[in-house]
Amino acid sequence: MKVKFSGSLLRFVNYERTVDIDAETLGDVLRHLHDDYPELRPVLWDADGRLAPVHRLVVNDELVTEPDLATPLGEADHVAFLTAIAGG
Repeated sequence: MKVKFSGSLLRFVNYERTVDIDAETLGDVLRHLHDDYPELRPVLWDADGRLAPVHRLVVNDELVTEPDLATPLGEADHVAFLTAIAGG
C-alpha cells in the first residue's frame, strides 16, 4: 500500500513523497509510521496519541474525519496526510 506525504511533512520522512507499507488495517499503517519515522511522531500525533488536528487523513481520496483503526486496507489502497494551512 502507498502512503503519501506532502508539504511540511516531507522533511520528517526523508523527503519521500510516497512510502510503501505492508499493512492490513489503517491502524497498522499508523503503527508503521510511528515506528519507522520517529521524527514524525511529535508532528503527526498530539500528546494523547491522536492525529494532530492540523493534519488531515485521506484514504483512497476520501477525507477521514474520525479514523477507525480497524479499517481494512489492501495493496491497491492509498493513504495520504495533508497539512491544513491557515493564513490571511
